[in-house]
Amino acid sequence: MRNQGIHKALEKVDWRKRAYFMRKFQIRTPKNAHILAMSDEEFLKWADRKSMIVFHNWEQTDEYFELYMIYMRGKMQRDLETVYDVVSEKAKQGDEKAVKLFLQLHKDMTQLQKAINRTQTKQEEVQEDDDDDLEI
Repeated sequence: MRNQGIHKALEKVDWRKRAYFMRKFQIRTPKNAHILAMSDEEFLKWADRKSMIVFHNWEQTDEYFELYMIYMRGKMQRDLETVYDVVSEKAKQGDEKAVKLFLQLHKDMTQLQKAINRTQTKQEEVQEDDDDDLEI
């Protein structure tokens, strides 16, 4: 599933907030099409709330911001895949600008992967150092 990260994160959230978030960003599941199509008034009645204030206040919390960042990361990844596919196809057809952009994307992605690997290695080293302090 392409949105697996956001779906997993939303599992931990109150059902009303989860439904609000999915409705706001039109995140589809096999069971929520009716919620995505609701008006604000219909949604409030369904969620047994008098106003949207509670949801708007929730948008100012760390919990909401973390969910938003997970959602945006997934969206950006899907967009990058789409752009990559377009550039790759044009490069294969001999488009000179696309070839240069394709090579730059490849270089940037390689550098990003190296940076991610370094970060993961440092995190593992920190975890190993923390383990050394344990007494048995």
